[in-house]
Amino acid sequence: MGRPRFFIPSTQLHQPRTVLTGAEFHHLHHVLRLKRGDHIILCDDRGREHQGTITTLSSARAEITLASPPVSVSPPFVLTLAQGLLKGQKMDVVIEKATELGASRIVPFVSTFTVAHLVPERQGERLARWQRIAQSATKQSGHPVPFIAAPQSFRELLATVPHEAGKVLLYEKERGVTLKSFARTHTAFSSLWVVVGPEGGFAAEEVADAREAGFHLVGLGTRILRAETASIVAVTLCQFLWGDALPPLPFGL
Repeated sequence: MGRPRFFIPSTQLHQPRTVLTGAEFHHLHHVLRLKRGDHIILCDDRGREHQGTITTLSSARAEITLASPPVSVSPPFVLTLAQGLLKGQKMDVVIEKATELGASRIVPFVSTFTVAHLVPERQGERLARWQRIAQSATKQSGHPVPFIAAPQSFRELLATVPHEAGKVLLYEKERGVTLKSFARTHTAFSSLWVVVGPEGGFAAEEVADAREAGFHLVGLGTRILRAETASIVAVTLCQFLWGDALPPLPFGL
Protein backbone atom coordinates (compact mmCIF):
# COMPACT_ATOMS: atom_id res chain seq x y z
CA MET A 1 0.00 0.00 0.00
CA GLY A 2 1.33 3.46 -0.92
CA ARG A 3 1.54 6.50 1.26
CA PRO A 4 -1.83 7.97 2.37
CA ARG A 5 -2.92 10.94 0.27
CA PHE A 6 -4.62 14.13 1.45
CA PHE A 7 -5.87 17.22 -0.38
CA ILE A 8 -4.77 20.74 0.55
CA PRO A 9 -5.30 24.01 -1.36
CA SER A 10 -2.06 25.40 -2.78
CA THR A 11 -2.70 28.66 -0.91
CA GLN A 12 -2.30 26.78 2.38
CA LEU A 13 1.05 25.20 1.50
CA HIS A 14 4.00 26.87 3.19
CA GLN A 15 7.56 25.54 3.07
CA PRO A 16 9.06 23.93 5.02
CA ARG A 17 6.00 23.18 7.16
CA THR A 18 2.27 23.26 6.61
CA VAL A 19 -0.83 22.46 8.66
CA LEU A 20 -3.67 20.04 7.93
CA THR A 21 -7.04 20.76 9.57
CA GLY A 22 -10.74 20.09 9.05
CA ALA A 23 -12.02 17.01 7.25
CA GLU A 24 -8.59 16.02 5.95
CA PHE A 25 -7.16 16.11 9.49
CA HIS A 26 -10.10 14.03 10.73
CA HIS A 27 -9.37 11.42 8.08
CA LEU A 28 -5.65 11.40 8.95
CA HIS A 29 -6.06 11.23 12.73
CA HIS A 30 -9.37 9.54 13.49
CA VAL A 31 -9.87 7.26 10.47
CA LEU A 32 -6.34 6.21 9.48
CA ARG A 33 -4.93 6.79 12.98
CA LEU A 34 -1.61 8.03 11.67
CA LYS A 35 1.07 9.12 14.11
CA ARG A 36 4.08 11.41 14.34
CA GLY A 37 6.80 10.24 11.97
CA ASP A 38 4.39 8.72 9.43
CA HIS A 39 4.97 9.69 5.78
CA ILE A 40 2.12 11.06 3.68
CA ILE A 41 1.45 12.78 0.33
CA LEU A 42 -0.32 16.13 0.06
CA CYS A 43 -2.07 16.80 -3.28
CA ASP A 44 -2.84 20.40 -4.20
CA ASP A 45 -5.21 22.05 -6.67
CA ARG A 46 -2.41 22.73 -9.17
CA GLY A 47 -1.79 19.06 -9.96
CA ARG A 48 1.26 18.71 -7.69
CA GLU A 49 2.21 16.15 -5.06
CA HIS A 50 4.16 17.04 -1.92
CA GLN A 51 5.96 14.40 0.13
CA GLY A 52 5.57 15.07 3.83
CA THR A 53 6.14 13.73 7.32
CA ILE A 54 3.83 14.24 10.30
CA THR A 55 5.81 16.14 12.94
CA THR A 56 3.13 17.36 15.38
CA LEU A 57 -0.38 16.14 16.21
CA SER A 58 -2.99 17.86 18.38
CA SER A 59 -6.72 17.38 18.80
CA ALA A 60 -7.52 19.61 15.83
CA ARG A 61 -4.50 19.81 13.52
CA ALA A 62 -1.45 18.05 12.16
CA GLU A 63 1.78 19.84 11.33
CA ILE A 64 3.52 18.42 8.28
CA THR A 65 7.15 18.90 7.32
CA LEU A 66 7.41 19.04 3.54
CA ALA A 67 10.13 17.67 1.32
CA SER A 68 11.02 19.83 -1.67
CA PRO A 69 10.52 20.34 -4.48
CA PRO A 70 6.94 19.17 -5.23
CA VAL A 71 6.36 16.75 -8.09
CA SER A 72 4.06 17.72 -10.95
CA VAL A 73 1.66 14.95 -11.88
CA SER A 74 -0.02 16.63 -14.86
CA PRO A 75 -0.97 13.87 -17.32
CA PRO A 76 0.26 13.81 -20.93
CA PHE A 77 -3.36 13.27 -22.00
CA VAL A 78 -5.81 15.86 -20.65
CA LEU A 79 -9.38 14.57 -20.72
CA THR A 80 -12.33 16.87 -20.04
CA LEU A 81 -15.75 15.37 -19.36
CA ALA A 82 -18.56 17.82 -20.09
CA GLN A 83 -21.56 16.28 -18.35
CA GLY A 84 -25.21 17.22 -18.69
CA LEU A 85 -26.58 17.82 -15.20
CA LEU A 86 -28.12 14.63 -13.76
CA LYS A 87 -30.75 14.03 -11.10
CA GLY A 88 -30.05 13.18 -7.47
CA GLN A 89 -26.93 11.21 -6.66
CA LYS A 90 -26.23 10.26 -10.28
CA MET A 91 -24.07 13.35 -10.70
CA ASP A 92 -22.14 12.45 -7.55
CA VAL A 93 -21.41 9.00 -9.00
CA VAL A 94 -20.17 10.47 -12.29
CA ILE A 95 -17.89 12.93 -10.45
CA GLU A 96 -16.43 10.15 -8.32
CA LYS A 97 -15.86 7.64 -11.13
CA ALA A 98 -14.57 10.19 -13.65
CA THR A 99 -12.03 11.29 -11.05
CA GLU A 100 -10.95 7.71 -10.36
CA LEU A 101 -10.54 7.19 -14.10
CA GLY A 102 -8.28 10.21 -14.50
CA ALA A 103 -10.45 12.99 -15.93
CA SER A 104 -8.59 16.29 -15.65
CA ARG A 105 -11.66 18.52 -15.86
CA ILE A 106 -15.38 18.01 -15.29
CA VAL A 107 -17.75 20.62 -16.69
CA PRO A 108 -21.45 20.30 -15.75
CA PHE A 109 -23.92 21.93 -18.12
CA VAL A 110 -27.65 22.53 -18.55
CA SER A 111 -29.28 21.87 -21.92
CA THR A 112 -32.77 21.78 -23.41
CA PHE A 113 -33.79 18.37 -22.08
CA THR A 114 -32.03 18.55 -18.71
CA VAL A 115 -34.32 17.01 -16.10
CA ALA A 116 -32.33 18.02 -13.02
CA HIS A 117 -32.79 21.54 -11.70
CA LEU A 118 -30.13 23.33 -9.71
CA VAL A 119 -31.41 26.29 -7.69
CA PRO A 120 -28.96 29.20 -8.21
CA GLU A 121 -28.77 29.84 -4.47
CA ARG A 122 -27.53 26.28 -3.92
CA GLN A 123 -25.03 26.18 -6.77
CA GLY A 124 -22.07 26.98 -4.50
CA GLU A 125 -23.12 24.28 -2.04
CA ARG A 126 -23.43 21.67 -4.81
CA LEU A 127 -20.09 22.64 -6.35
CA ALA A 128 -18.38 22.32 -2.96
CA ARG A 129 -19.94 18.88 -2.56
CA TRP A 130 -18.63 17.76 -5.95
CA GLN A 131 -15.17 19.04 -5.06
CA ARG A 132 -15.20 17.04 -1.81
CA ILE A 133 -16.25 13.92 -3.71
CA ALA A 134 -13.43 14.42 -6.22
CA GLN A 135 -10.88 15.02 -3.47
CA SER A 136 -11.93 11.82 -1.71
CA ALA A 137 -11.75 9.84 -4.96
CA THR A 138 -8.16 10.93 -5.60
CA LYS A 139 -7.03 9.24 -2.39
CA GLN A 140 -8.09 5.90 -3.86
CA SER A 141 -7.01 6.45 -7.45
CA GLY A 142 -3.79 8.44 -7.07
CA HIS A 143 -4.83 10.85 -9.85
CA PRO A 144 -4.67 14.63 -9.38
CA VAL A 145 -7.85 16.36 -8.24
CA PRO A 146 -9.77 17.42 -11.38
CA PHE A 147 -10.94 20.97 -11.93
CA ILE A 148 -14.73 21.09 -11.57
CA ALA A 149 -16.37 24.04 -13.26
CA ALA A 150 -19.54 25.78 -12.12
CA PRO A 151 -22.63 24.60 -14.05
CA GLN A 152 -23.16 26.52 -17.27
CA SER A 153 -25.45 26.53 -20.29
CA PHE A 154 -24.73 24.30 -23.26
CA ARG A 155 -24.13 27.38 -25.41
CA GLU A 156 -21.57 28.67 -22.89
CA LEU A 157 -19.89 25.27 -22.90
CA LEU A 158 -19.45 25.26 -26.68
CA ALA A 159 -17.91 28.73 -26.51
CA THR A 160 -15.29 27.75 -23.91
CA VAL A 161 -13.80 24.66 -25.59
CA PRO A 162 -10.26 25.44 -26.83
CA HIS A 163 -9.94 25.45 -30.61
CA GLU A 164 -6.97 23.06 -30.59
CA ALA A 165 -8.62 20.41 -28.39
CA GLY A 166 -10.16 17.23 -29.74
CA LYS A 167 -13.96 17.30 -29.51
CA VAL A 168 -16.48 14.46 -29.42
CA LEU A 169 -20.13 14.44 -28.44
CA LEU A 170 -21.89 11.20 -27.53
CA TYR A 171 -25.16 11.21 -29.44
CA GLU A 172 -27.74 8.52 -28.84
CA LYS A 173 -28.95 8.65 -32.46
CA GLU A 174 -25.49 8.27 -34.02
CA ARG A 175 -25.19 4.75 -35.44
CA GLY A 176 -22.60 5.17 -38.19
CA VAL A 177 -19.60 6.31 -36.13
CA THR A 178 -18.60 4.74 -32.84
CA LEU A 179 -15.88 5.90 -30.50
CA LYS A 180 -13.77 2.96 -31.69
CA SER A 181 -14.15 3.77 -35.39
CA PHE A 182 -13.46 7.44 -34.66
CA ALA A 183 -10.19 6.41 -32.99
CA ARG A 184 -9.04 4.66 -36.17
CA THR A 185 -8.70 8.01 -37.92
CA HIS A 186 -7.81 10.07 -34.84
CA THR A 187 -5.02 8.10 -33.25
CA ALA A 188 -3.59 10.65 -30.80
CA PHE A 189 -4.78 13.55 -28.65
CA SER A 190 -3.01 15.60 -26.03
CA SER A 191 -6.33 17.21 -25.05
CA LEU A 192 -9.82 15.83 -25.61
CA TRP A 193 -13.28 17.07 -24.62
CA VAL A 194 -16.03 14.44 -24.50
CA VAL A 195 -19.61 15.69 -24.06
CA VAL A 196 -22.31 13.45 -22.58
CA GLY A 197 -25.91 14.63 -22.36
CA PRO A 198 -28.42 14.45 -19.51
CA GLU A 199 -31.17 11.84 -19.13
CA GLY A 200 -33.23 13.50 -21.88
CA GLY A 201 -30.45 13.58 -24.46
CA PHE A 202 -29.83 16.45 -26.88
CA ALA A 203 -32.18 18.62 -28.93
CA ALA A 204 -31.63 18.69 -32.69
CA GLU A 205 -30.53 22.33 -32.61
CA GLU A 206 -27.95 21.55 -29.92
CA VAL A 207 -26.49 18.80 -32.07
CA ALA A 208 -26.28 21.24 -34.98
CA ASP A 209 -24.58 23.84 -32.79
CA ALA A 210 -22.06 21.24 -31.59
CA ARG A 211 -21.22 20.27 -35.17
CA GLU A 212 -20.67 23.92 -36.03
CA ALA A 213 -18.37 24.25 -33.00
CA GLY A 214 -16.20 21.44 -34.36
CA PHE A 215 -17.53 18.46 -32.44
CA HIS A 216 -17.59 14.97 -33.93
CA LEU A 217 -20.74 12.97 -33.19
CA VAL A 218 -20.06 9.43 -32.00
CA GLY A 219 -22.07 6.58 -30.53
CA LEU A 220 -21.32 3.75 -28.12
CA GLY A 221 -22.88 0.98 -30.19
CA THR A 222 -26.33 -0.57 -30.10
CA ARG A 223 -26.80 -0.74 -26.32
CA ILE A 224 -29.02 1.88 -24.69
CA LEU A 225 -27.24 3.09 -21.56
CA ARG A 226 -28.32 5.26 -18.67
CA ALA A 227 -26.75 8.71 -18.77
CA GLU A 228 -24.46 8.08 -15.80
CA THR A 229 -23.36 4.72 -17.24
CA ALA A 230 -22.63 6.29 -20.62
CA SER A 231 -20.37 8.87 -18.95
CA ILE A 232 -18.34 6.26 -17.10
CA VAL A 233 -18.03 4.12 -20.22
CA ALA A 234 -17.00 7.13 -22.31
CA VAL A 235 -14.24 8.21 -19.90
CA THR A 236 -13.00 4.62 -19.62
CA LEU A 237 -12.84 4.17 -23.39
CA CYS A 238 -11.17 7.54 -23.96
CA GLN A 239 -8.45 6.68 -21.45
CA PHE A 240 -8.04 3.25 -23.03
CA LEU A 241 -7.87 4.60 -26.59
CA TRP A 242 -5.77 7.74 -26.08
CA GLY A 243 -4.56 7.99 -22.51
CA ASP A 244 -2.23 6.29 -20.04
CA ALA A 245 0.73 6.49 -22.45
CA LEU A 246 -0.47 3.40 -24.28
CA PRO A 247 0.98 2.41 -27.67
CA PRO A 248 -1.32 2.56 -30.71
CA LEU A 249 -3.95 -0.15 -30.60
CA PRO A 250 -4.10 -2.89 -33.29
CA PHE A 251 -7.67 -2.14 -34.42
CA GLY A 252 -7.42 -4.69 -37.19
CA LEU A 253 -7.28 -7.56 -34.70
